[in-house]
Amino acid sequence: MLTIIVLSAIVGSMAISMSTEMRLARNTTYDAQMEWMGRSGIELARYALANKCPEQRNIDALNQFWAGGTSPCSNDVENIPLKNVPLGPGHITVTITDMERKWDINLVANPRQPQMDILNNALKEVGVTDAEQIETIRDSILDWVNPSASAGFSGAKSDYYLHLNPPYYCKNGVIDDISELLLIKGITPEIYWGSNSTNHPVSAYQQHGSGTFDQPTQNRNGAGFHNSDEPQYPVGLVELFSAMGGKLNINTASIKTLQLIPGLDETMAARILQGRTGPDGVDGTDDDVPLQNPGELSEFLGAGGATGALANYVDVRSYVFQVKVDAEIDDYKRTFYGIVSRGGGGGQQIQCVKFYWE
Repeated sequence: MLTIIVLSAIVGSMAISMSTEMRLARNTTYDAQMEWMGRSGIELARYALANKCPEQRNIDALNQFWAGGTSPCSNDVENIPLKNVPLGPGHITVTITDMERKWDINLVANPRQPQMDILNNALKEVGVTDAEQIETIRDSILDWVNPSASAGFSGAKSDYYLHLNPPYYCKNGVIDDISELLLIKGITPEIYWGSNSTNHPVSAYQQHGSGTFDQPTQNRNGAGFHNSDEPQYPVGLVELFSAMGGKLNINTASIKTLQLIPGLDETMAARILQGRTGPDGVDGTDDDVPLQNPGELSEFLGAGGATGALANYVDVRSYVFQVKVDAEIDDYKRTFYGIVSRGGGGGQQIQCVKFYWE
């Protein structure tokens, strides 16, 4: 009996091992196919962004085909799906998100640009109320992107970051990924993600800090960042900023990003959103009324509302898009990403400038 049990265990172990090896061999075979499926998804996204009906060629809005909208005038070519598209031995799903629905942090953190005051508004919306803390975060972001070797009054350069554990240098250049904000003096995970965000563990470089606004050593409440003894941040910086793009697109922006425009408040931003979404109040549907130019904002600002200066902050077009491609063959899945930019005359030249996968 013991011999039978031992032999059965050995056979079972061999079967599991062979099954695992066969699965790994199959997945290796799928890798090349998956990559081409991912690249094909990027090409499909480029096609979707290039094909718009004539009356919508000069705007980008959430009711258009590329954004998953259902406008009758969403695309010149009918019956082109972006979801569960059969391709080779599997299928792909393509999701396109414009970067201009959020504020470009590099544009905002440039003292030579009028968008500079957006940063103060954003910190207040996040829930940072202490003037000294606002000044520290603002100056530190400016120092992070500024190539100058000298720090601002409340900012930080490499001499500050090299005393952290682990030490690192100040970027002294543009922010390439919005998560770089977590490296900057004064920005805690709560401020970056928001107090109620979950499943975002503290990174290695956030486990110890120094200076006036140290990063927390741990999350005392477990899954989320919420702690009754600490300030509450209802909005995270990651909800308001991206690391690329241009002026804010008022046809795709959320109410949280719209109300950061100087001179606008939450009521005005809600009025803009209500007018844009049409009678049903839902973005991306047939009755949407996208704005054709920034001057149309005057309809929503009420008495005394001025739109002239708003052209420095907003647009009705988007020029940089993140494309997510979910590829699947049998039960093997992989997610690919691409950054697609629009340029050329009339903004009709769509190019992929970055392709990567997880």
